[in-house]
Amino acid sequence: MEIDWSEVKKITLWSYEELVEKILRVLSYSFVREHYNHSMREAEKYVDGLLGYDQKHADHVMKLARIFRKLDTLKIQSYAELIHRVENREKCEGFLRKAELPFRDFMSALNYLFRWVLPFNIYLRELIDADNETHLGYLEQLRELGISFNLDMLERGRHIEGRRRISEETGISETFVADLVNRADMTRLPYSNRKTVKHLCAAGYCSLGKIAQADLRDLKEHMRLHFDKTGVKFARSFIDLDGISRWARTVPRVVQT
Repeated sequence: MEIDWSEVKKITLWSYEELVEKILRVLSYSFVREHYNHSMREAEKYVDGLLGYDQKHADHVMKLARIFRKLDTLKIQSYAELIHRVENREKCEGFLRKAELPFRDFMSALNYLFRWVLPFNIYLRELIDADNETHLGYLEQLRELGISFNLDMLERGRHIEGRRRISEETGISETFVADLVNRADMTRLPYSNRKTVKHLCAAGYCSLGKIAQADLRDLKEHMRLHFDKTGVKFARSFIDLDGISRWARTVPRVVQT
């Protein structure tokens, strides 16, 4: 089996050590371990839930499904266990040789785990009105509580009592806290970012639940009206509404309403 570590950066944009560190950082959140730490059988079903809606992903879905089935036969119980089994280059090489898994295919699977399955960590500043001095003040108060990222906000505010506690400790209204939690929740959609959340909220879809419950035709029409009104040219490469609709129904429910 050929192993070329320079391929990792080409596939994932990170060195192997950086990729493992980033995955472990996300898995350090208790809500991620609770809701995302799939068994390999669950992982096989989940990849179809995320990517099975589009024929262009068909080959990738089949390849990932084969890898997860192989990992299941090796008694890998979860993503966390898998990462710890391959946490450095030496362990990874030994694991892949024993498992007889192609190096490049396995790196593609880790890239899928990082970019599609696990929620991405972004600064909360991306989710507020940075021109609003009040909001910037709220951001500073949240930082003092150790809340600087979207995943911090979900960790502390996914339950009603958590949001209430944040409000009590900062003086920020529960309404604003809940809105920020919902925006953080929306960033769990694959490849979602500040602009995605901004446009969805402006069109009236400011929670994952509302997106999941929406008829796809209504979602597309409301987004079209929003983009027409703002003069922004819509393209699927910009926001994949078919994907967003599917992903909103696939990602685990994390926020308590």
